[in-house]
Amino acid sequence: MDDWLMWLLLAILVLLVLGAVWAFLNSKNKSRHREEAGHIRERATGGERYAEDREATARQAQQEADEAKEQARRVQEEADRREAQARAATQEARDHRDRVTDQYLEADEIDPDVKK
Repeated sequence: MDDWLMWLLLAILVLLVLGAVWAFLNSKNKSRHREEAGHIRERATGGERYAEDREATARQAQQEADEAKEQARRVQEEADRREAQARAATQEARDHRDRVTDQYLEADEIDPDVKK
């Protein structure tokens, strides 16, 4: 056999061995990456559950806040209504007090015993 043919066959054999080693390592690397991705997905699933729980808690808190705001609005409306009633009653009392005072003054003007 010629030397060049032997070197050619040896080079081909080396390339085949290197290709096989590369394929084996690449396969191992992909397998390791798949396994790592699986672990990451498992952790993400746990995080997903936590996030869903937190979102549910946030929705509940928002609903309670909305209900509290609505209740506060109703209470404020009632307070405003009662304040208006109080102002009206106060004005009515003042008007009545003014009429009573006017009656006293009128009586004092008519009464001869009251010194002017």
